[in-house]
Amino acid sequence: MKITQLFKIYWPDNGGGIAKVMESIAQGFTDCEQEIIVCQNSGHKKCTQDSYQGIPVRRCRQLFDLLSTPISLQFLYDVKKRTKDSDIVIYHFPYPMADLAVLFGLYSGKLVVWWHCGFEKYEKIAPLYRPLVLHTLKKADRILVSSKGNIKNSKTLRQFRKKCSVIPFCVSDECLRRGKAFAQNRSVQKNKNDNCICILFIGRLVWYKGCDILLKAYAAMQQPYQKECSLVLVGSGPLEQELKNLAASLRLRNVTFTGMVSEEEKMKRIEQCDFLVLPSISKAEAFAVVQLEAMAFGKPVINTALDSGVPYVSVDGVTGKTVTPGSIRELASAMEELAENERLRLKYGQQALSLIQKEYTHDRLIKRHRNVFEQLVHSDTTG
Repeated sequence: MKITQLFKIYWPDNGGGIAKVMESIAQGFTDCEQEIIVCQNSGHKKCTQDSYQGIPVRRCRQLFDLLSTPISLQFLYDVKKRTKDSDIVIYHFPYPMADLAVLFGLYSGKLVVWWHCGFEKYEKIAPLYRPLVLHTLKKADRILVSSKGNIKNSKTLRQFRKKCSVIPFCVSDECLRRGKAFAQNRSVQKNKNDNCICILFIGRLVWYKGCDILLKAYAAMQQPYQKECSLVLVGSGPLEQELKNLAASLRLRNVTFTGMVSEEEKMKRIEQCDFLVLPSISKAEAFAVVQLEAMAFGKPVINTALDSGVPYVSVDGVTGKTVTPGSIRELASAMEELAENERLRLKYGQQALSLIQKEYTHDRLIKRHRNVFEQLVHSDTTG
């Protein structure tokens, strides 16, 4: 079986959560022939062929960037040329160039659309893009989503419910191994010499992540709150300076912006925190793998009640708290509750790790994908 994955970008360029899913799939199908077709970042003018962790990666030259989307005619050409002998083509949605490849019938093999999120970021061109998306979903042999919430809360996906299969994302084997070892030895959780409570955010500093709400909620909880707290924001993005200015204008103490960090540093930050906050305000946040990573270390999560898969990952009252998106008051209250109640943090954290081990391992992710792929290939051979 040959598997080809399509998206706009891949490691070592910054591919975010979607690239992590692509990597997880690639590493789970090393017994199959594979290729990943993406675009170069804007700094490269030529197509290149390389490999990442042993998987061939074709990086197509882009002409220009539109709405954070690399436009590449070479991508269309390579999809046609390089999928000729593919059994499974996985399109990681959204990337409009891949939709064009589907429209023009340039791919070969069974089409699996991995629906990572809606197309809110393309709102400006929605009247043009929506028909293209509907055509892609009609042509898809299977649509994969990370939770039932993605289907339930998407008017677009509900039209294709019968084609949809739910495959939750996973944490890496290394993350789970380290998380389990860490959670089993609570005495080394943090080098605490005081009562400082560390609140952690991890993600790109973009509008839908709601970091402005987080800073305002942190400001709201500081005055009445008796214990010292610290807030660490891990990640970079276009709003970084704006958020730093907001923190300064609010006169916040103990706020750290780390910028982008390595995977190793990210795991260390998770180890050192008391709980993770994911204050996202839009269903452009479809799942948030970082929730799984924190839960693998036995850390509670505060998330928001989005119309997406986010609140299905860390469950309110079981592995953390869920608050109304954009509510400064609710977020501040939830942070206060977790900050002052160590027993509750421990309870949520233990239940979080248990859930990860049961539902979100890499083995389960690959087994679910393999079942889907084999069904599709078998249906083709049996008529």
